[in-house]
Amino acid sequence: MYLQIAVPSQAHFQTRNDVAINPLIGYFIISFPLLFLLTVISYRKCKASICKRRVEKLEKLWLLTTTEKTS
Repeated sequence: MYLQIAVPSQAHFQTRNDVAINPLIGYFIISFPLLFLLTVISYRKCKASICKRRVEKLEKLWLLTTTEKTS
């Protein structure tokens, strides 16, 4: 025959993480890719506007030189 031993039930078993997580690190991890994406988008828009201005200046210069040649 076997002897039955009473074992206390673990109904309220709690798990805890041994590693403390700093909320600022989590915010940084989430915000860094967003900031990086916004930076890349704004850089591309800035470069596009600079290119447009250069093209406009060249077109004005071209129009001035063609009117001078025809006069």
